[in-house]
Amino acid sequence: MPEIKPAVLESLVGMIVHDLRNPAATLGANLSFVREVLEDDSVPRDEIQEALGDAQQALHDLLRGLDQVAWIGRWANDKAAASSAAEPLRKTFEALAARVKYGQIVIEPAPDIRVRGGEALERLLDLLVANGHQHAPRTEVRVRAQREGDKAVIEVIDRGKPLAPELSASAFSLEGQGATKGRSEGRYSRVAGLFSASILAQALGAQLEAIERDGRNVFRVTLALI
Repeated sequence: MPEIKPAVLESLVGMIVHDLRNPAATLGANLSFVREVLEDDSVPRDEIQEALGDAQQALHDLLRGLDQVAWIGRWANDKAAASSAAEPLRKTFEALAARVKYGQIVIEPAPDIRVRGGEALERLLDLLVANGHQHAPRTEVRVRAQREGDKAVIEVIDRGKPLAPELSASAFSLEGQGATKGRSEGRYSRVAGLFSASILAQALGAQLEAIERDGRNVFRVTLALI
């Protein structure tokens, strides 16, 4: 089991509880609104539909957060975060497109390559896309991939403030979550999202990094070809 200092664990648990309360509160508030106005014909139907959409998004965020807690728990017990299998990258991109139901996303056609990925890679990319939507709401997140020698390089590009170079390591570490949360250029994701992403990357034997390109944040996932 990785050594975790009590103070770091306490801080992590506190952040996770705080982060999970937000979607839970949103879910409760919107469902209460729908319950109150469902039989009121004076309330426009589009307002009810919007509330239901917000509730569904909150539920999606809550379930993703609970998955991340599970991955962190498995990491702490020296277990793989999720199962992975060799499959065409195209298939992973198709699954990602189906998973991301909220926010603007453009997924470019994947090259004809196979990587060790499966569900773990899909969920890793979903976390990076969610980070992009969190730090640049109502803007486009782009996902693309290319072959570089015997590697596949997947990029998730958004319009949010790029990760500060001095935080390039700590943003993906357990210990660095508290330091990055209070800084806009720290790119903190809810429920220690970037740390969870790094757990999935480790399970895949992938390299995960963030760079700046043309003023935009770019997450890069580098995998061996199969």
